[in-house]
Amino acid sequence: MKARKFRTALTTLSALAAAGYYPTISAQNDQLVLEEVFVTAERREGSLQDVPLAVSAFDASEIERRQSFNVKDIVNNVPNLVGVNNVGQGTATTVFLRGVGTTESIVTVDTAMGFYLDDVYIARQGVNNFSLYDVERVEVLRGPQGTLYGRNTNAGAIKVVTTKPQDENVLAGEFSYGEFDRINVKGMANVVLMDDTLFLRVNALSQTGDGYVDNALLGKDVNDVDFWGWRAGLRWLPSEDVEVIITADDSTSDQNGVYALNVLNGIPDDLFQSSSRTDISNESETDGIAMTVNWDLSPNLSFQSITSSRTTLQKWELDLSDGNIFDLFTINDSDQLSQEFKVSGSAFNDRLQYSAGVFYFDEDSYSFIGDRFFLGSLLAREYNVDVESIAAYFDGTFDVTDKLSIVLGGRYTRDEKSIDIEAAVGVPPGFSLTGGSPTWNSATLNALGTPTELDFNDFTPKIGLKYAFNDDLDGYVTFTEGYRAGGWAARTNDPTQVLPFEPEVIDSLAVGLKASLLDGRARLNSEYFYYDYQDLFNSATDPDTGNFAVFTNDAKVQGLEIEGTMRISENLDIFGFVAFSDGEYKDVDPAVGASLGSKLQRLPESSFKLGFTNIWPMAGGSQVRLNADYQYTEDHFTDPPNTDLGRSGDIGLLSASLGWESADSRFSVALSCRNCSDEEYNTATLAFAPFGFVSIYPGEPRTWLITLKARTN
Repeated sequence: MKARKFRTALTTLSALAAAGYYPTISAQNDQLVLEEVFVTAERREGSLQDVPLAVSAFDASEIERRQSFNVKDIVNNVPNLVGVNNVGQGTATTVFLRGVGTTESIVTVDTAMGFYLDDVYIARQGVNNFSLYDVERVEVLRGPQGTLYGRNTNAGAIKVVTTKPQDENVLAGEFSYGEFDRINVKGMANVVLMDDTLFLRVNALSQTGDGYVDNALLGKDVNDVDFWGWRAGLRWLPSEDVEVIITADDSTSDQNGVYALNVLNGIPDDLFQSSSRTDISNESETDGIAMTVNWDLSPNLSFQSITSSRTTLQKWELDLSDGNIFDLFTINDSDQLSQEFKVSGSAFNDRLQYSAGVFYFDEDSYSFIGDRFFLGSLLAREYNVDVESIAAYFDGTFDVTDKLSIVLGGRYTRDEKSIDIEAAVGVPPGFSLTGGSPTWNSATLNALGTPTELDFNDFTPKIGLKYAFNDDLDGYVTFTEGYRAGGWAARTNDPTQVLPFEPEVIDSLAVGLKASLLDGRARLNSEYFYYDYQDLFNSATDPDTGNFAVFTNDAKVQGLEIEGTMRISENLDIFGFVAFSDGEYKDVDPAVGASLGSKLQRLPESSFKLGFTNIWPMAGGSQVRLNADYQYTEDHFTDPPNTDLGRSGDIGLLSASLGWESADSRFSVALSCRNCSDEEYNTATLAFAPFGFVSIYPGEPRTWLITLKARTN
């Protein structure tokens, strides 16, 4: 995508907006006006149309209409966001937003996208595909969020906000049955323990089902689903000014992982088959507890404390080659603790809106990684990584005039990391070094001059201008810096290849317009972005030699995103987006050139989505609702070397649902399908041709689901 296309599109949008060129049709009644959307993207509540950054927000009804059962499903509704299961792992979601992301799940490397559950940062991506049952909304913040959300948010942030316990007694249940014998059972209970003071909300869900890949050697279908989880929240209102919320959750998944398909000798007509002789496994569990205190100190000042701890355990045995050429055994076990104190409010006669705070984070992680070639003994390592991080931040918007505002923020972060490694050879198959012969350890690294302790300091600024052209059109230009912590490239059996790497930094320039059109019947938001991407960390295999390479490089990325919603009539809404992007590496080292293509992985140059919701009122007040949408994603590379077999192919996904809801909204039934046209495409690639395999992971085939819901009121 040439830069000229971006400049032309941006110039056209800016000119039309400045001229106020859009049609005006008076709304005949309030039902034609779109509901105002409120978000907490700036760590304080504000209208989506007033926030000077790119945010995609989905409330509970939109989550249901777009069949977003978990975090991975949300990605299909966000411009320039590509998200799939990490290779072989059904519970891990790897996301690339505007070409920024990582597939590496080792504990020595941090993620590039920040995941948040009720404003609690989730450090590991191994069990981050959260269920979206009983969720108030999901917000996806696009672009570096270094000021308010801190480290490891170079790509952006995904925020899941669960439903608070409410002042009413409610019971709700849901049952679904679908293709591949998929059964989902969900339940929720909200109980008033003390009138106006104390409320409890509990939900639980179970998801089971057969796999959609045929493994003739094992004589069964694989890629199954087996998930169980619950969440509970206690909300206490000791006074009108104080709110205390204590939450706890636990979820467990025990499936046989996700099988690869070896396409070295060509791509077969049927992608959903496997030749692995291993009954692979993927077990995971995550549990956490958090306490949030909200205190309104005055009409213009609020205080918040968020205290949390979380444990994440993931254990898997994967055949990455679809033929037992290369098997991978892994345990990732992490404990994290975080504490945040934040104040937000207004000053100078409400001309300044701000948020400021301090943040502390501590994480202890253990990892076992064993590589087994041709069903031999394991080459294994054990890692212990400790991380401690502290930060202080400020973000505010100051109204210089009624139309012009200054956006200003900054965050100082200090990270300390340490690593301890033990390696052995000849380890029996399993998850322990016991029985193997020690080969090297942390002392070996020190002798090689490789540091086992790292310190990083970084200040990430944000500055910009926001201008209100009129009551219905805002524009902004911002410069923001993102920061992803450094670490160690340590997925290797060779101590000389355990290398520290510096933090990634992204300097981002964004120019945006947010418009409310047709007297409130439509929203149209757009943003052009340009990234100067520095010290991008990556690891890849030379597709010609099989040699493993670790490298950092600079890159540039630019793009344009436009998304909107329009109410055609009282019963018909349409929505969609269009996105363009272009990204390439700069000054690639010839030593790693064969392992690195010219294009960033998982960065399609174009994509769009178009959908609608139509409601037909029925006799007695009930209604029938039809939802349908189509998304196109242009062919792109799913691997760093940009191999031909690593292409995704052009992807066109059609989804639809037809449902009935009672007049009092207590009962409903719906029939839905995803990937209704049974599109076949590639989501991930491991290219090891010199060793006898190039593995791909196809996207899920067509599925259908019947869902029954009931609630007491």
